[in-house]
Amino acid sequence: MSQIPPQDSATEPLFTVGALTAAVTAVLALLVAFGLPVSDDQQAAILGVVAVAGPLVVAALARGRVYAPATVSRLLRR
Repeated sequence: MSQIPPQDSATEPLFTVGALTAAVTAVLALLVAFGLPVSDDQQAAILGVVAVAGPLVVAALARGRVYAPATVSRLLRR
């Protein structure tokens, strides 16, 4: 069975989670600045969801781009 090699464009997952959180924070601040009625509690709740969902989304997307050490070892023995 053929293995698909990881993509060259794979990024550091922590950077991706940080970028996602920063982007949501910036968009939320911009919307509030332009008059969207979002309370401090609502902002905290939105950012809390992003803090939990961000790593899950990144993990799901990055899973196909990484190999376990045992898989790498097996591939190198061929």
